[in-house]
Amino acid sequence: MFACHRRPDRSFFWQGKPFPVCARCTGLYLGYGSGIVLALFFWSWVSYAAILLLIPLIVDSLTQSWQWRTSTNPLRFITGLLGGIGIIGFTLALAYSATVYLQSYFSSTSY
Repeated sequence: MFACHRRPDRSFFWQGKPFPVCARCTGLYLGYGSGIVLALFFWSWVSYAAILLLIPLIVDSLTQSWQWRTSTNPLRFITGLLGGIGIIGFTLALAYSATVYLQSYFSSTSY
């Protein structure tokens, strides 16, 4: 997520000043870093858990967007954190699958 609305009412505050990004984006960015570290130690979970970790983010975002309920900053942060880990896991699993496919394709191609 490269664009953040940066609304102060949806941001955490530190020493009276709002974070430069909202609570959900803060969770996403921390999730990206956490996802990379977790993938280094738990590679086998990456392809299986990635999609499951995205579900809370999608549900929270959509139900808030559809005005079914109001989300809180801690919930936005947690779903962003899980979603960030899931995005990294999904990206790494996709990159790994593409690498394996391309290796098998080029190894079977004669020049």
